[in-house]
Amino acid sequence: MADSIPEGLTADDLREMYRLMLMGRRFSERAMALAEAGKLPTGLHPSAGQEAVGIGACYGLRDGDWVLPALRTTEAYWARGVTLLQMMNAIMANAGSISAGKESFHHCGYPELGIFAGSSIVGAQFPTTVGAALGQKMQGADDVTVCFFGDGAAARGDFHEGLHLAALLDAPIVFVCENNLYFQTVGADTGITIENVADRAAGYGMPGVAVDGQDVLAVHEATAEAIRRARRGDGPSVVECKTYRFFRHHSTLRETRDLEEVERWKRRDPLNILAATLEEQGTLDDAAIAEMDARIGAELDAAVEESAATPGPDPAEAFTHVYAEPVEAMRI
Repeated sequence: MADSIPEGLTADDLREMYRLMLMGRRFSERAMALAEAGKLPTGLHPSAGQEAVGIGACYGLRDGDWVLPALRTTEAYWARGVTLLQMMNAIMANAGSISAGKESFHHCGYPELGIFAGSSIVGAQFPTTVGAALGQKMQGADDVTVCFFGDGAAARGDFHEGLHLAALLDAPIVFVCENNLYFQTVGADTGITIENVADRAAGYGMPGVAVDGQDVLAVHEATAEAIRRARRGDGPSVVECKTYRFFRHHSTLRETRDLEEVERWKRRDPLNILAATLEEQGTLDDAAIAEMDARIGAELDAAVEESAATPGPDPAEAFTHVYAEPVEAMRI
């Protein structure tokens, strides 16, 4: 765990970070159960095991800041205020979904919460977020953009072009790598020849640091420093979080990893690591966790029930937000 409590956080903050991670864990578990029961119309990249990254990096961001989650950064949504019902509607692709069923919940955008809509193309987020950060700089604000990406995305050209441009522009952006050690079903060492993705930052003249991605406080501390740097106008940074997913890569794929390795990483559960810190402080005990878990469970039950009862979107919605002109005007 982190050597000390990061500056600016209170005991209430730590409890809230735990709650958000627990909510993420329960959402992943329920969504996987629904997928295995054939009740989800979309696929699922579960974030269980990686909760510390999204919460640690996004907790405490300002309203004017922007985030673009990667496909497994579900916790960034919770940290920015997205509800379980909103996410269940999105994953059910129903009429209540913010994208009207056009995109899976992994890539939904919530502009009012400072969340960009992502793309299914791995690595496409780099140029998008650099442009957004440049816009923030041009407006004279001290807001920042946080761009999440996986270790696999670091093997794409978009990564290098994006970091190069961000450095040239002194863009107020923090690149957060969720390195879960696997390119889908094969080890990351098949596509990365160095130990740390963060080491590549030096080639673009920006700082890079690798941290324990299972420790939410370590993630928060490293990201907060990079954010402060960006707000000062000192440009971009890379924060690499070494983490591990507890479920298989996708709900439709079988597990290919060594099961002993999976169990070994589960002993470093980010929930347990933070709970140990809170227990030492006397700010959270088993009874409080059980009560928290029960409230999350009740909210999740209601969200699942409501989303299942919500009808699918009108087929005409497929043409909205696609063309500059209304479909009727184009007579197609």
